[in-house]
Amino acid sequence: MSEPVMESPLIGRPHSIQGQPADGQSAAQSGVSLGERPFLGHFSLRGKADDEALMAACSRVFGIALPKTPNTWVEGEGVVIGWMGPTEWLVLVAAETRHEWLISLREALADQHAGVVDLSGGQTLITLAGEHARDVLAKGSTLDLHPREAQAGFCTRSTLAKSAIFLRVVEAGERFEIVVRRSFADYLWQWLVDASEEYGCEILPADATLALSASADNDFDEAVNAS
Repeated sequence: MSEPVMESPLIGRPHSIQGQPADGQSAAQSGVSLGERPFLGHFSLRGKADDEALMAACSRVFGIALPKTPNTWVEGEGVVIGWMGPTEWLVLVAAETRHEWLISLREALADQHAGVVDLSGGQTLITLAGEHARDVLAKGSTLDLHPREAQAGFCTRSTLAKSAIFLRVVEAGERFEIVVRRSFADYLWQWLVDASEEYGCEILPADATLALSASADNDFDEAVNAS
């Protein structure tokens, strides 16, 4: 029996896998860069934020506390956790550690009133960066992503070009991650490529690693404290 083969939902877009420079421009001149981080582990974690036993169990597994502040995310060693709602979090981990994280989390929560669902095959992550990244998002979203409103550490559920997404601000105004359902990924990718064209769009080769920026949550806390 042949082994199953993982395929990105963007398999029909060779440039999304191999990369492609902006037409007539160097990478340094491109106003936008797009890329996919396929095959990451995506988990939906459900539970009550005021359940101390649940919070403690999750902290032991992740090495960090789940974010309780609305629209924030935190990072740990090999894991990103984003607040999705009062009783829900999105957990992102590297592809090669997905199974281990899932087993550890389910074992830790076996006696808790909680739920863990593996969404890995049904979602993918698209990266969008550059000086005009915010301009691209503004074409299909009503979110105010100006750095004064959306610092690194901000995340939210929203829609982009009529597609349901989860957006993470990695660097204020310039670097974003977009989690989208598999069935909408190809459409949204094409929309982003088209919306980025006027700024010069460099397409990065697919990168299956989990991107971490350990100082981002600290930057967000400092911005909140200063406001």
